[in-house]
Amino acid sequence: MYKQRMKVFLGLLAAVFLLLVGKLVQLQVIEGKQFRLKAEQAMRKVSILPVMRGKITDRKGRILAMDEPCFDLCLHYRLLTGDAAWARDQTRQIARQKGIDKAEAAAVFRQRVDRTWATARELAARAGTDLDEAAATAVEKVRAVKRIVNRDRAEEISVREEEQCHPVIPGLDELTAIRLRTDADRMIGLSVEPSSRRWYPFGADACHVIGMTGKVWPEEIESLNLKEDQAPWLERMRSNYLPGDTIGKVGVEKMCEQLLRGRRGYRRYRLSGETLREEPTVQGGDVHLTLDIVMQKRIAEMFEAKGFTGAAVVLNLGEPRAPMNEVLALVSVPTYDLNDYARDYPSLVRDEVRLPLMHRAIVQRYQPGSTAKPLAAIAALADGVITTTSTIDCKGYMESPDRPPRCWYYTQYGLGHGPLAVTEGLQRSCNIFFYTVGQRLGTRRLCDWFCMFGLAEPPGTGLPNERSGTMATEQWLRATGRSEVGEARLEAVGQGLLTVTPLHMADAIATIARDGVFLSPMLALEGGPKHVRRDLPIAPAYIQAVKEGMYRVINDRQGTAWHVFHDPGVIPVEGVEICGKTGTATTAPQRIDTNDNGRIDRDDQIVRSGDTAWFVGFAPRDNPQIALAVTVEYVEGGGGKNAGPIALEIVRLCKQMGYIR
Repeated sequence: MYKQRMKVFLGLLAAVFLLLVGKLVQLQVIEGKQFRLKAEQAMRKVSILPVMRGKITDRKGRILAMDEPCFDLCLHYRLLTGDAAWARDQTRQIARQKGIDKAEAAAVFRQRVDRTWATARELAARAGTDLDEAAATAVEKVRAVKRIVNRDRAEEISVREEEQCHPVIPGLDELTAIRLRTDADRMIGLSVEPSSRRWYPFGADACHVIGMTGKVWPEEIESLNLKEDQAPWLERMRSNYLPGDTIGKVGVEKMCEQLLRGRRGYRRYRLSGETLREEPTVQGGDVHLTLDIVMQKRIAEMFEAKGFTGAAVVLNLGEPRAPMNEVLALVSVPTYDLNDYARDYPSLVRDEVRLPLMHRAIVQRYQPGSTAKPLAAIAALADGVITTTSTIDCKGYMESPDRPPRCWYYTQYGLGHGPLAVTEGLQRSCNIFFYTVGQRLGTRRLCDWFCMFGLAEPPGTGLPNERSGTMATEQWLRATGRSEVGEARLEAVGQGLLTVTPLHMADAIATIARDGVFLSPMLALEGGPKHVRRDLPIAPAYIQAVKEGMYRVINDRQGTAWHVFHDPGVIPVEGVEICGKTGTATTAPQRIDTNDNGRIDRDDQIVRSGDTAWFVGFAPRDNPQIALAVTVEYVEGGGGKNAGPIALEIVRLCKQMGYIR
């Protein structure tokens, strides 16, 4: 009996032992690799590493935009989410540190939480930050990281960001940071961390060109981020935008976003804190502009000194053997300080009269007035409707002295210019000459030539919001019932449907200065679009005839700009002969929506009235090195009187700064 029981017991023991051995074999041999991988994943954390944005500099290396050191007020992720387990852990720590019971420790914890949020709300109000929105963004950013990390995994792993503080109030100064750190033991889940913010050393200078950054919008995240099927999770984590990330919003900051942004790095840890792997951050690249910030500043000051709003463009043409089209200045006035944009935004957007946020040089389309006449002259010569010697007789009117179209000279003096060849037609800016040119060319051919000069397309710097010009099309003429002859006449003198930006006109005049070589303007040496070149089919004799006319505009006593450049007291630019063209475009009064019906109509208040004054030109005459366009809004007295003096000072400035040799 005893032996029988022993056999049964030993059999059962052997069976249990065999089961244990089998299970161990299954766990360690058959499924060992899978369980080791799961255990390893469970003991790892992933942390993303921040990246500094690249700098923007001008052509001389002067820094226009950079990340500068500052401090951020950060709150713990578990505080932001109201995590109960974290609260219990913090309460236990307080009890141990102070030697008090659980109830007292809970009261201290609540006091510290309340003080933390009160401090954060006070600083947020002072900084103009929506604390609730910033807190929600910080939480969503961590959750986005966690989604990316765990998307392709069978078992969820935590990320280091869940145990960290996250910025909710950026850009604190050093004194505020010191005060917060001194008071830190009276709060909980709050830290002050070194950080950086975008800084614009020149403030308002070139603000429209440089642009600014801001927090990425959900729709930008949706459109720009790599999707699951496009890249592995680590690549997505390094490249994708997360809620709260910074992105270029306007100007060069937006145009060169991919270059300036860089790529974040990451670090993978064990729970013990040991680093398993690290991929370093790829610093944002620098962008070098062709802009000269000193010239930009000086030209803006010329406008401001006269109380003008408007725009100016200066292009560096290079040498005949190595033509270029570098943007030296792209001025829009009024300006605003990029560093104070967030604070000043409400007042900037409310200014419906001066419109400081508008980049007039590339966005605002104006009728070019008589500055379009050199382009119309080249079109007429190249298409053979006139020659360099043929004349058109200006009697002061087209059909009758009693009704338009009439010449400005007849309106002012009651006389006509008489017979004029193309050079004299430009010199004296004769409307009858160019009405006739437009009539002979017709709208289609005239607009074809305007297109060749780049007026129908965005200028091509790559800046966001660049606009193309407008001009009549056959469809538009049919739809409106407008006369093709009448529209062609108007567009030949820069009126009618023809509108352009100041950059368009500077580039068109640069094309004439380069003897018919069209180049799209270059602004950024990195990150900009591919540049376009077109050799226009213009005979050298035609170019020379138009250049001669533009020379006489300024340097002949009968030229429309003679007095502006040669009156007593005017100091010429020594050794530099300027060729140019004035223009005055009749402009509708500026109104604002004072009756609050959501549109601008004739019942609304007129806030500004006057003409658009233009000057375009190039210098020097025989070896053009710069081309320019100046546009002044809502003034009386014409292009020569208002835009001409600024153009003269710009040429002087180019000479002083070495851009004219």
